[in-house]
Amino acid sequence: MSELDRPKVLMLAYACDPEGTGEHWLGWGWAEQAAHRYQVYLITTVKARAAVERHAARLGVQVRFVPLPGWVRTLTEPFGRLGSWLRKIVWVVRATRLAEAWHEQERFDLVHQTTFHTFRVPFLATCLGVPSVWGPVAGGESIPFGFYKYLGPLYVPESLRRVFNWTWFAWPPVQRTLEQTDVVFVSNHVTMEFFGRRLAGKCLVVPPNAIRPEDETRPVRSRERAPGEPFRLLYVGNCLPTRAMGLAFAALARSGLRDCELTIIGTGLGYEFWQREARKYGVADQVRFLGRLPHDQLEPHYERADLFVFPALRDSGGSALLEAMSKGLPVICLDWAGPSEIVSEDSGVKVPVTTPDKTVEAFAAALVRLRNDPAWRLQLGQRAAERARRHFTWASKRAVLEETYERLLRARRRGPPGPPPPSPRNNAP
Repeated sequence: MSELDRPKVLMLAYACDPEGTGEHWLGWGWAEQAAHRYQVYLITTVKARAAVERHAARLGVQVRFVPLPGWVRTLTEPFGRLGSWLRKIVWVVRATRLAEAWHEQERFDLVHQTTFHTFRVPFLATCLGVPSVWGPVAGGESIPFGFYKYLGPLYVPESLRRVFNWTWFAWPPVQRTLEQTDVVFVSNHVTMEFFGRRLAGKCLVVPPNAIRPEDETRPVRSRERAPGEPFRLLYVGNCLPTRAMGLAFAALARSGLRDCELTIIGTGLGYEFWQREARKYGVADQVRFLGRLPHDQLEPHYERADLFVFPALRDSGGSALLEAMSKGLPVICLDWAGPSEIVSEDSGVKVPVTTPDKTVEAFAAALVRLRNDPAWRLQLGQRAAERARRHFTWASKRAVLEETYERLLRARRRGPPGPPPPSPRNNAP
């Protein structure tokens, strides 16, 4: 297919940085994968302009940048988190105006808003009148009742999250987005269920996370503890109160494992709160807080660890969880929202979320078994790596993206597009 024959795809990605991490790296990743088969036109922010321009030139991606006027930040800054949402909405309005003007020049065949990873910022570029894909989006997740005590500084906003969710969901621009978008990639089944049966036919579960290319071929670790060596637990990522490390502290205390140490790498709103929680549960002497480390300094910590701990009560995915799996590190998480999509029953331990006391008890029992059964622990690690490398590579995501795009483009030539195929649990057999 010649360059001129390749369909033109417009992508909107607020978070987009080919040299970044998390959502920013994923925002660029979708554009990079689409460029294998399509002419890609990208609208993003100016935040990572230099990196985006370098990588876009290499792939032939055409980019336009939408800045936010200084007065917008000045007016919204005093409103905290609400101000952040207002800035994102202003940005998407400005990006949509640019998309309309660009469409007049280029006549795009399809439009895809990849980031934000939330349904709260509407996809206004559906107004272009071409096939449209939104996502992966999340946001339907909420904290299970009874677990708010683990949230510390986020107790109040998270306890009101269900009200906020339904308020945002009822907002007319969000409703119009959901009605007009042809296919919605949703990050997990919890968000899909939140959207309801009316929209299920156009939703496809596509977990947003992907492993890095170097982790696809890296030899899988197979570490056995030496006699007398501590049982080492590891957490890497943002220290968000919603990741409920207090649950892990409570489980560690209840397990009675005194030869166990937990290393926490990262910073964030929950950092000092977690330090207080460690003291509260009497395990402060078993927990090391190292703060944020550069990504290239993490490998020795993964190599020394026996188990990756990810007790998130509200998370749409879990990039660090998936990275640990790709390295062959067994994981323990809660059977809830995004992590539950990533981890299968034979590639990690998913602790049931019932009541706080029962969940802590099950978590503690899992820690004891994982410590005392090295053969099982190593088996979980091997299967975790296999699962990550089979289902969470960019190649697997590109297959979903291309299948969806091609179906929509074919349907456009024939008539109205049909619904996506059924989405299997965990996006994998």
